[in-house]
Amino acid sequence: MKKWFFIPIVLVVIAALWLAMKPGEAKVAANPYTPQSDKVVRGDIRVEVTATGIIQPINKVEIKSKASGLIEEMPIEASDLVKKSDLIARLDQRDTKNSYDQAVADLEVAEATVKQRESDFARKKELYEKGLVSADEFDQTKLTLVDARAQVVRAKINLDNADIRLKDTIVRSPINGVILTKDVEVGQIISSGISSVSGGTLIATVADMNAVYVVTDVDEVDIGQITPGMKARVVPDAYPSEVFHGEVIRVAAQSKVVQNVTTFEVTIKAQNPAGKLKAGMNASVEIMVADKKDVLLVPNEALMSRKEMMQEISKIKMALGKDDKGPGSRPERRRRPEGFRPNRSERPSEGDAPTLQRGVIVKSGDDFVPRMVQVGVSNFDQTEITDGVQEGDEVVYAFFSRALQSSEEFRQRLSSRANMSGFRSSGGSR
Repeated sequence: MKKWFFIPIVLVVIAALWLAMKPGEAKVAANPYTPQSDKVVRGDIRVEVTATGIIQPINKVEIKSKASGLIEEMPIEASDLVKKSDLIARLDQRDTKNSYDQAVADLEVAEATVKQRESDFARKKELYEKGLVSADEFDQTKLTLVDARAQVVRAKINLDNADIRLKDTIVRSPINGVILTKDVEVGQIISSGISSVSGGTLIATVADMNAVYVVTDVDEVDIGQITPGMKARVVPDAYPSEVFHGEVIRVAAQSKVVQNVTTFEVTIKAQNPAGKLKAGMNASVEIMVADKKDVLLVPNEALMSRKEMMQEISKIKMALGKDDKGPGSRPERRRRPEGFRPNRSERPSEGDAPTLQRGVIVKSGDDFVPRMVQVGVSNFDQTEITDGVQEGDEVVYAFFSRALQSSEEFRQRLSSRANMSGFRSSGGSR
């Protein structure tokens, strides 16, 4: 029974030795890095920041009544188009109409009284000039005339106030727009928006929807690229095949943190001439950060820091089977290739703050040269290079193979277990 127990262990040891003695495959497994090269090319690059937003009206007005009372007429419904001064609601006018009529009558009485006092004053003045009326009696007549004229002024003010209260019972639209909500019905008693402590009863909401706001939250990683004036494309979920064009008008100065995610609110103004965009709709937003033509481009994978480039050169040479200790292992210190022009990041002036340096590995003959570059805009695939390389330069980087590395790790574990098993078996046979 003990002999049968050691048979699987011996087989594992034989398999491990066979893998170790197979040089071709072992070499491939030990180097899970494959050299990758691309040319520096000229092309177009388009950089956009995408987000989701909610459509909101620009000019939204909540309509309330200055007067309190019973609604007798309300000819509107939600989604109706209205023009400025169109009727929204009419309240019960009996009390206000009676007050207005009373004010009209009071004014007529006051004006008639003035005419009477003026006639009386003219007669008293004539008698006073003839010495038939005393000065005290004449002064009293003058005072009576002044008082009558004051009554006319007060009557006119009361009439104006009564007219205002009567007109306040008729609620009209303050702007051209569309009725978003209708909040009351005919027969309902509403409270004044001026005298009520609660702020009054909301009658309806109207908004001008010829242009709308699209309010979106942009991640803090992208917010630094966005400035007012940038163009944007809005694609509402309700019309996935239609594009509405807009412009960034505002970037919030204060962030919002929701579930540990920091975002900034960006407001986009979009035109809505056909009225298809409705308040509250969800939409996808693409903010145009850059759209450059005929610029130098390299793959994003080719960009590395100075330290990463030196490590990457070692990996590339190891993958190609070259001696990393030979000439060219430290090309940055040895020499610069012909025609190389260092950019600003390699020539810092005194007092300059340290900046993040990026570079590429350029293949020069059989050598690999780290080259510091100045980058421009970048998207998910490519990055613009403004200085440091030329069109046609071949940039090299190592493609990391996860499959090969996993295979190598598996072989190492298998070999390790085989060695440990062999040790136990030899110890047990003693």
